[in-house]
Amino acid sequence: KHNDDDQYIWESDAASFTVAKDPRGNTLGRGTHISLFMKEEAYDFLEEHTIKDLVKKYSQFINFPIHLWTSRTEKVEEPVDEEEETEVKDGETDDDVKVEDEDDEKPKVKMVDKTVYDWEAMNDNKPIWLRNPKDVEDADYNAFYKSFSKNSDDPLAHVHFSAEGEVTFRSILFVPKTAPYDLYQDYGAWKS
Repeated sequence: KHNDDDQYIWESDAASFTVAKDPRGNTLGRGTHISLFMKEEAYDFLEEHTIKDLVKKYSQFINFPIHLWTSRTEKVEEPVDEEEETEVKDGETDDDVKVEDEDDEKPKVKMVDKTVYDWEAMNDNKPIWLRNPKDVEDADYNAFYKSFSKNSDDPLAHVHFSAEGEVTFRSILFVPKTAPYDLYQDYGAWKS
């Protein structure tokens, strides 16, 4: 949503969708808020590892940051709250008990598992075309080619370059191993 635009609600039930002006008014200010309601049999898609796999598979070449609210367990030192009492053993007097300086004592601590919640960047890599060609391996080029071309074969060749002028850009050109099966099917036909 742009700052000056009206706020709309888009709803879908997987068969159709509706778009209507938000009756709550302008609650966002700017941006998009997504609420996803899952069927019971699709709860597997709410698991953290499933979401990470899906985001990695479908957005590793997107320049827009995607963050996931994750939890992890860390070992943390906590001070032990023990009331230390000096006990007088049989046959000892109060004078015999050794008095320890509190400054010399190290505070007693114990290791405790603590759950920490934080936003984790899911696609922290720069898009492949923005990286330095020396830093990109052939396996990365092949995976990128397969992701957008829906081709199971590796490309025949690729060129990774940047062009400078009035407009500066970086690009990758791929040459497929085989031509599409319908390359000359509508050759010469007018397409609009």
